[in-house]
Amino acid sequence: MLWLAKNNFTFTKNYYLLFMLNHKHKTLLLNIIASPFFLAIPVTLLIIIFLPNPSSKYKIELVSKQVANKPESNVQFCDLNGNGKDERIIAYHNTVKKTASIKVMTHDEINYDAWNFNGYFQGQSSVNFYCTDINEDGFTEIFAFYYRSDSVFMTVIQPYPDKKIIFKEKLITTVWKRNGKIDYSISNYNTEDLNRDGNKELLFLLQAGYSLQPRMIVAYDFAKNSISTSKSYGAYLTTLTLIKNKQSIPELYVGSFTPANISDSMGIPYSDYYSWFLGFDSKLELLFNPVKNVYYPSRVDVCKFENDEGEQFIAASFINNIKKLLTIKFIKQGNEVISFKEFVKSKKSKSGFVSLMRPVQTDGKNYILLGIKNNQFILINEKLEIVKKDVYKAVYALMNIADLNKDGKKEFVFMSPDNEIVVYDNNLNNPTSFNTGLLPFSSGWLNSGIKHNGNEQNELYLKNLHHLYLFTYNLNRLYYLKYPIWLLLYGLAVLILWFAQRMQKINLKRKQLIEDTINNLQMRTIKSQMDPHFMFNVLNGLAHNVAVGNSKDAYNQILRFSKLLRSLMKKTDRIDTSLSEEIEFITSYLELEKFRFKDQFEFDIHFDDQIDKTIRLPRMLIQLLVENSIKHGLRNKTGIKKLKVSVSLNNNQLTIIVEDNGVGREEAMQKTHDTGKGMKLIKDMIRLNRKLGGKQITLNYTDLYDDSGNAAGTRVEVIVESETSKPRRR
Repeated sequence: MLWLAKNNFTFTKNYYLLFMLNHKHKTLLLNIIASPFFLAIPVTLLIIIFLPNPSSKYKIELVSKQVANKPESNVQFCDLNGNGKDERIIAYHNTVKKTASIKVMTHDEINYDAWNFNGYFQGQSSVNFYCTDINEDGFTEIFAFYYRSDSVFMTVIQPYPDKKIIFKEKLITTVWKRNGKIDYSISNYNTEDLNRDGNKELLFLLQAGYSLQPRMIVAYDFAKNSISTSKSYGAYLTTLTLIKNKQSIPELYVGSFTPANISDSMGIPYSDYYSWFLGFDSKLELLFNPVKNVYYPSRVDVCKFENDEGEQFIAASFINNIKKLLTIKFIKQGNEVISFKEFVKSKKSKSGFVSLMRPVQTDGKNYILLGIKNNQFILINEKLEIVKKDVYKAVYALMNIADLNKDGKKEFVFMSPDNEIVVYDNNLNNPTSFNTGLLPFSSGWLNSGIKHNGNEQNELYLKNLHHLYLFTYNLNRLYYLKYPIWLLLYGLAVLILWFAQRMQKINLKRKQLIEDTINNLQMRTIKSQMDPHFMFNVLNGLAHNVAVGNSKDAYNQILRFSKLLRSLMKKTDRIDTSLSEEIEFITSYLELEKFRFKDQFEFDIHFDDQIDKTIRLPRMLIQLLVENSIKHGLRNKTGIKKLKVSVSLNNNQLTIIVEDNGVGREEAMQKTHDTGKGMKLIKDMIRLNRKLGGKQITLNYTDLYDDSGNAAGTRVEVIVESETSKPRRR
């Protein structure tokens, strides 16, 4: 039994310690949760959610919106005079003959000169001119391409310094007609010294669309003013890419896609029902039999890749939309595949693949940006290792890769499906966007590029049919300020919550103090009313009536006395009462006093009928005044003792008068040696009632005298201010 008791004691002790420990932890946890430092966290987060959040280190700003100098024109910016500031070149059809024209405006937007051509530009979506300093004399040439009938021509202009035409109307080729018209495009401009004579040739792709032929690579020898071309094939060529072999001889590689206009039955090599990978030597002859990407639809994209050791390769992506297959090949010379990898599209994939195929350098390493899939940038390195980066802003068209803010690093400029310009930094991070609010990219934008402003900030330009927009790309200073601002908001939230909690504690203490004061006043009031002389006289009177057999009077007195005691003992959290309850209470009290004084005491209570009996007054205010009149004025008076209570309205103010014919205040103080506790109690109740929202109450005392100047009683006037009246100063 002793062992059991000992174990029970040990268990109880351990349980108690565990309970106290848990209680301590719970108390600590509650204190932490209730602290302003903790409560400020969700408040600050909620505020931050609704604040403008500069989520990117960079920002795009619209700096200029201009009506196009020539509507429905193509625009490019290029440094024509070698001063580092770009001039504006505008290709348009003039209003006189509706023929092709090129206009040059200076960097300061002043008209410089214009040249008209005997022909027409091919479509607004085609880039009908190209700017380059091909002979490296410090002044840029403009190569303008236009057609007349079924022939495509080129004119070379050098605007600076002499506004001269170098070569005029150089025939490039003829194009098949379809329905009496020709359809072609010129793209993928580049320059290279193909024959290694020290002079560069201009290279480009000339592609017939619905006209079907020709589709070929064109090389223009500027020094000799001569044209050479590859053979024309059925493949619709794309992504012209140059690389030098081991002997430093240039080689050209192209991909293609499948518009499906030229079938095998037409006898044109390399049908565009398939996509192809083709390679050409410096004489524009095939290096190898083109590699077929069999299925339709499909495409082959090509780019040059340089690994971390400086070696250059050709990278080709073979996209097969039927088999959902992407094949990446790294090719060194000719068609020598040094590595390849196949990727199969998952059936669970929710989005298609957007091919980009660009060499990029991110995070200090060289990659190929294959494209976008499932909201991720897909990159691959020389070892065919895939790297993925999140696409924070959905994009679908790569518009440019250029150094926008002159920091020596190139940014990526995209257009989003929501018609936003989206710019990523050189590591494909920190996207920032600008909502253009214009037409979708595929149909609205004609030109985009970079405008160089010398030592000043570069600008990104966008051109649609009728407007030219210029944007800047800079560091967003608010991005670095947002963290101090968030800390400041958190600090303010802590301060406000601390102040609110402080005020709440003060209000709670004030409320508790008021409750304690009310309870104290109630107890003091009850104690004040429990006058021993009054109690003994009432009880003696009851005993006398019982002894003489006056049971009816005794019964009535007991009822009055019990009613009075019930009212005295009633607990309430209010310090006020209604006027009707107060009058009822003093009536019972005065009837008991009349029983005490017998025929020596008379009282009268006058109450105007129009008075609102629900008016609130401090509890026992009138009763205390009545009791003071009896206790100090009437008790020591010989003869008939009279007390009058009247309640009336004067000037919309409630007036209560308690008047007696007693000995007066001066004689009463001499005989009773009053400490003034009753008056202090009355004043405390009035003051607390006012503090709790009650009405302003004023007490006026008047000593009454007879005609001989002798004291004849006291009048107390209680004035209760109305809602609309102005409170008096006490």
